[in-house]
Amino acid sequence: MIVYGDHKRSESAQQLQEATIELAQNLGRMSRGIQRHVALVELFVSVSELVRGLADAEFKARGVDTNSPSRQRGARLLVELAAEVAESWRSGFAVGGGIDPRLLQMLAALDCEAEILTGSPEGYAHYALYPESYLGAAQESGLDANTCVIGIRGIGLGLAAMVAAALGAPAPISLRPVGHPFRRHVEADPRLIAVWRNEPSARFAVVDEGPGLSGSSIHAVVTWLRELGIETGRIHLFPSHSGEPGAEASQDIRETWMRCRKHVAMTFERTFPESSRIPTLRDWVAEAVGRPEVRLTEISGGAWRTFHYAGEKLWPPSARGTERRKFLACAGQDRWHVKFVGLGETGPRKTRVAKMLHQAGLGPQVVGLCHGFLVERWTDGTTMDQLPLPRQRLVAELTRYLAWRATHLRTREPGASLPALGQMAVHNVSEALGENQAAGLRTWFSKQAPAHVPERVEIDGRLHPWEFLVGSDGTLVKTDAVDHCRGHDLIGCQPIEWDIAGACVEYGLSQSEAATLIGGMRDHVDAGLIGYFEPCYLAFQLGLWSMAAQSESGAEKARLAKMANRYKAGLTRFLAETEA
Repeated sequence: MIVYGDHKRSESAQQLQEATIELAQNLGRMSRGIQRHVALVELFVSVSELVRGLADAEFKARGVDTNSPSRQRGARLLVELAAEVAESWRSGFAVGGGIDPRLLQMLAALDCEAEILTGSPEGYAHYALYPESYLGAAQESGLDANTCVIGIRGIGLGLAAMVAAALGAPAPISLRPVGHPFRRHVEADPRLIAVWRNEPSARFAVVDEGPGLSGSSIHAVVTWLRELGIETGRIHLFPSHSGEPGAEASQDIRETWMRCRKHVAMTFERTFPESSRIPTLRDWVAEAVGRPEVRLTEISGGAWRTFHYAGEKLWPPSARGTERRKFLACAGQDRWHVKFVGLGETGPRKTRVAKMLHQAGLGPQVVGLCHGFLVERWTDGTTMDQLPLPRQRLVAELTRYLAWRATHLRTREPGASLPALGQMAVHNVSEALGENQAAGLRTWFSKQAPAHVPERVEIDGRLHPWEFLVGSDGTLVKTDAVDHCRGHDLIGCQPIEWDIAGACVEYGLSQSEAATLIGGMRDHVDAGLIGYFEPCYLAFQLGLWSMAAQSESGAEKARLAKMANRYKAGLTRFLAETEA
């Protein structure tokens, strides 16, 4: 099934360089404390993305990874910045003021003439991966300065700089594995590791956020090292989790994973250990809400359902593997929802949207942003799957909500193209219903060619009834409304017609109800585009819930499979209607 995607945008490296220089200069006006540390990490993430983009542009031009002078300058800058982050972190945020002026000079000296592809790294944006966590993993690895650190681009380059800084090792080299996502390989100049190759005491640290569905990127680098004569015993892996490669991993990849030594940068546990003298997430939240006695209870992985449902039999499905990390914070009778929304520019951007939603009466009150975690007032209420609204009011509320998003959340951010969405739908139908049905859908798409694609918006993407809370006074609040257009999936930002198609599917809107919704929108809505999106929405949801079911068992697996079958049935009906 096709579910995941990666949305990159072309950007001027010079403009990104100027923005990072401004971030660096702003640090000089900040006193010590967590806010300065947050700004420092934002600078590190932004510079990592700039250096990564420049390396990728060079790789594209040459067709091979080398350790060119420009690569070396970028890597040294990252290690120096990583050392600044490490100093701030280990001091418990006791460091204040600006960074070393020499780093500003190094940043300004980067050759930024190229256009580069940028995008929020998945771990920083979605999975609560903190660069600080790799400091602890490196310190506990037993490795020393005689280590060749290799970062897998994208996010692995910055993380490798963290490892190198912690070990006192030279600046890392970086590699971009290429080819089929499940069968990557490396195209690199062997001279990259010439200094280390024939030194028996030298070790090699391969750094990335994986493994993912296949683990093929890490495997590609290990294979490249072996082909150059590096024994497996000299190779150390630095992943972000202790799990094995996913369902698409070959036996060869699994064997590689088993043979290499691993030093896991446990993303959350290593970053926020309660035994550390470093202020923890609880301390950050306590400062934000002004209550020192705050207690945190994790509600990730579907555990949030225990607070909204009387028993497990009533629970909706939860794609637990892709849920953001989240907590319930309590102090006396007061409660807050604490959810990871992203490091770097991602978190502040989502926070702004959350504040806008609240001001419009559509979302919870925002308290603050704590180093990647959004803090909102906890909303008491009954989920709409347990307390359905009368149909007329349901349509009115959906209209109000979607009209607001269409008006206030317009964007130029990328999302999947119409052809890409069609290809996804055909592929997923082929897997679920067979090639004959897929061929019918392919033919149908060939006859549907919207003449104009409207402006994209930050769609909601999740309009399921359990995503809405009905308060005791009858007010309706949309939860989880800032993430899905920037998720680690194919869809991204789309015209508002995507959400309208989703609403029609999720609530089985009749033709007259759909017409009422469309008629209530403030701007023109393309009914033909809604029709185009319907099978795409069904196929995406089918893939999403089907893949989530693969990693579950028992009652959760049954809930997920039931959900997937619902969309499968919807696609079957849709295809039957197109043939009629």
